[in-house]
Amino acid sequence: MKKQLMKRAALVMAASMAAVSLMGCGSGAGNEKTDTTAAESSTAAAGANDSTAAGTTEASGESVTLRFSWWGSDSRHQALLAVIEAYEKKNPNVSVEAEYQGYDGYYEKIMTTLSSNTAPDIIQLSKEWLPDIQGAKHYLADLSTLPVDLSTLKDNLLEISGTYRGEPNIFPCTVGGSTIVYVNTDFAEQYGVDLTKKYTWDEIKELGKSIHEKDSDVYLMTADADMLNRLYVQPYLAQITGKPLVDEETYTMNFTEADAAAAFRNIEELYSTNTIEPFGEAAAFAGQADQNMKWINGKVGMIVDYTGSAPKYIASIDSPLEVIPLPVIENAKTSGSIYGGDRGFAINDNSANKEEAAKFLDFLMNDQESIKICKTDVGYCPTKQSDDILIAEGVISEVQKKAVEVSAENSYTNNMISGNTELEVVRKDLIQEVIYGDITPEEAAKELVEQYQEILDELKTN
Repeated sequence: MKKQLMKRAALVMAASMAAVSLMGCGSGAGNEKTDTTAAESSTAAAGANDSTAAGTTEASGESVTLRFSWWGSDSRHQALLAVIEAYEKKNPNVSVEAEYQGYDGYYEKIMTTLSSNTAPDIIQLSKEWLPDIQGAKHYLADLSTLPVDLSTLKDNLLEISGTYRGEPNIFPCTVGGSTIVYVNTDFAEQYGVDLTKKYTWDEIKELGKSIHEKDSDVYLMTADADMLNRLYVQPYLAQITGKPLVDEETYTMNFTEADAAAAFRNIEELYSTNTIEPFGEAAAFAGQADQNMKWINGKVGMIVDYTGSAPKYIASIDSPLEVIPLPVIENAKTSGSIYGGDRGFAINDNSANKEEAAKFLDFLMNDQESIKICKTDVGYCPTKQSDDILIAEGVISEVQKKAVEVSAENSYTNNMISGNTELEVVRKDLIQEVIYGDITPEEAAKELVEQYQEILDELKTN
């Protein structure tokens, strides 16, 4: 069993890291790697679950010890430790032992403890791991049978990000979208950008060309290589097919060579019409588009990025910020935005204290006190009430709330294999060759399909 669970560890970790970077849902939202030392529980506590009948619950008022495991940054650690303290004050008979660390090694550790029946009671998990875990054995409890209120989650979030084979196993702790367009409203007013319109890519290129013709120092958009890769080409292909890049069951591409050529051609045309700032100039601000001087000085009006990036763009300019949907092709099958939550909390189905674990989970995710403690350090507002609570607290803005709402419209659900890092590197390299005119969009598409096939054949074999 352990061998079966561990077989795909490397692939899952690589894909999860790529997916989370693309979801980036607020402060502390990613799969962070830290040097924080884990507060591990004792061996005796770890073995306690083995000697107690699974599914039982301690009598009211009787002492209960729960183990709670998570990964994250220092800010997430401090937030969750504070939640534990608050819960224990309200429930003096319950002791929650924290087991936390950085992301490195977490997947392997959890898989090992699950297969050896020494797993914690409450476990933070990536949604991408659900097939590995529940597909091997029923390791995770059905949350619908336990005292945790799932109705508080935002629409469809549980189905998209916490359900496996019709059973809710993870309470998502974050929500976001992969693509949203941030717009400088002063720029929009000056250059005629309609903030109420849902633009097509062709309309965006026409608008960008006209704006640059008026002022050769001004561009409608800017983007670095990673943005072009994940936020332009990948969504464009999804708009064509309505699907992730790769079918996770067959390891075959969901797009054709002609589809890829169209996606590359769109990039070429965005540059040839001067809609996007020259690639070499934007490259100086790779990974930090909010610090691009043309954006700061109102010479660039739009940036496509993740919903979790809202705070940095709000802080970067004096003009009010607005959000609009990602441009689409004609007759798009999806918006191209990946919406959902990349991770959340589950309960060990073999826990001796599932009921008590569920009560703690309910407090963590649904209690107003806990929401205020966690802010966005555990994740971005997965529940319906969390937005309003944190907006009132001044933690998040209406802009970010709207960004998530807009990204959810006609979105699609991605899968693990489509975020494979080897596939992403191939796509990214070819995009740059197209931009520099080294190859045509058609040649890039042919190369993409050939290299994808080689990689997918190898992944399928392994």
